[in-house]
Amino acid sequence: MEKKIVKKTSKYTCRHCGAPVLSEICPYCSSRTGIETEKTPMEYPIIECKEAHLSFWDTAFPAIFAVSFGWFGFYMPVFFYKVGEIEETWTLLFFIPFATVGIAATYIVLSRIWRYITVVLFGKEIEGVVYGFQDDNVLLNGNPAQVAKILLHTPNGPRFIMYQLGNTSRPFKANDRLMIKVYKDRFKIIDTHKYDAWK
Repeated sequence: MEKKIVKKTSKYTCRHCGAPVLSEICPYCSSRTGIETEKTPMEYPIIECKEAHLSFWDTAFPAIFAVSFGWFGFYMPVFFYKVGEIEETWTLLFFIPFATVGIAATYIVLSRIWRYITVVLFGKEIEGVVYGFQDDNVLLNGNPAQVAKILLHTPNGPRFIMYQLGNTSRPFKANDRLMIKVYKDRFKIIDTHKYDAWK
């Protein structure tokens, strides 16, 4: 699903070659322009991006809720009912909110894992260029998570994805080239740095 973006007239110039620029990377000399990602209009359409990485905050953290709330929402009422601690069936309604949270957290975990597996098994590798970062609307330990703005060259032309990193760090620099595995609308950044020793 693509979002159509209206181009705006540039009011910035590249500090290296003097060309008018609209983005974090100069299209003429490929230098960093110094423009912040939040202040740049999109030169190309944005395609929907479903991240396929597994991390603590988006997989393990909801798994904790899935196990704890699921146990309290499903096992505890059955246990109490069998030992006779619950005499009225309607009192089981007390456990419904816990069961609901457990089901929702389980769905999040399973969908993340399924997304990861499908990209690893069926994904195709393409190259992307990091344009910059911006703060996500999610806070992790009081700090905003980061979203990477990445340019991809697709069969339909250049497209941007806004890749939610799921942490507060900015592990790449503007103009870094990344290998990304894509399957349908699912994307996974491939960590090639761990193979640098073999080059």
